[in-house]
Amino acid sequence: MISKAKEVLGSTKEVAQRLGVSERTVQRWAAGDSKPRFGNARKLKNFVRNDPQMRRAQLSNLRQARIRNQGSRVKARGEMGVTAAGKKYRRTREIETELSPDAMNEIMERWLQGDDAGALDALNEALGNEYVGGFELADALEGLEFLR
Repeated sequence: MISKAKEVLGSTKEVAQRLGVSERTVQRWAAGDSKPRFGNARKLKNFVRNDPQMRRAQLSNLRQARIRNQGSRVKARGEMGVTAAGKKYRRTREIETELSPDAMNEIMERWLQGDDAGALDALNEALGNEYVGGFELADALEGLEFLR
């Protein structure tokens, strides 16, 4: 994770500033001389997962272009279901469906900006429009994969 962060941000100094540790600490982690303690490991993990710059680096330009032009096949696990006649038919399930390029653009843009809640809202809207009318996700998912 350190080497990827260093590659994306350009220097150990920048990584250290983002994590709130000394540059020398980051250098020791990168060299394998020491490992981040629990609190710093959590900071590093959250940084790699949530920083918009890091997210962009994790998604190749080719894959980004393919998703924007062709859409994507999505697999989601968690509590979800249809709302009909004022009643919610939610249960834990796993679904797999194709989403259009427009829907995927919206989801991907929000995710790349670091807006997880916005990306989940966009996914919820897309599933309601393109999967089954009235379909809703719960507030959190157990898993989400973009298969292609």
